[in-house]
Amino acid sequence: MRGETLFVFLLIATLVVILVALYLRFRNLQMFHQERMAALEKGAPVPIGHALAPWSPRVYLLRGLLWSFAGVALIVSLLGIAAATHRIESAENTLWRAKNLAQSLNISAEQAKQIAEKDRDAQQNGMPSSVALLGLIPVAVGLAYLVFYYTGDKRRADDV
Repeated sequence: MRGETLFVFLLIATLVVILVALYLRFRNLQMFHQERMAALEKGAPVPIGHALAPWSPRVYLLRGLLWSFAGVALIVSLLGIAAATHRIESAENTLWRAKNLAQSLNISAEQAKQIAEKDRDAQQNGMPSSVALLGLIPVAVGLAYLVFYYTGDKRRADDV
């Protein structure tokens, strides 16, 4: 119960931070627009917009590394969560379930034990490890950026 409350709180806090950041960006652009319009009405020189940072092909290297390492971190964390939440049913619990099955279904104890063991083997406890495959998505995006970065120099050399 405590973990669910913490998750909901973090989700709401993240949403609030995103909304505040978007609102502040909107207000900044709105104020810049009003400043330009006032300058146009008065005949004053129009202020130049915010200058963008100079572009470099190394941006693709940075993006590729960020996406790749984020994907690997996601895979590792999801595998850790899957390993931590995996619980194996105890032998006593299996025998207790077999006894209850034998009594409720009027079958032999050996048959009930076999059914309980099959149920235990088929039962999924915790998060499956295959969820960690979701981390391959950002890894693939990062690898695409890295391939583009490293083949970009070769393409430019071929064009010359």
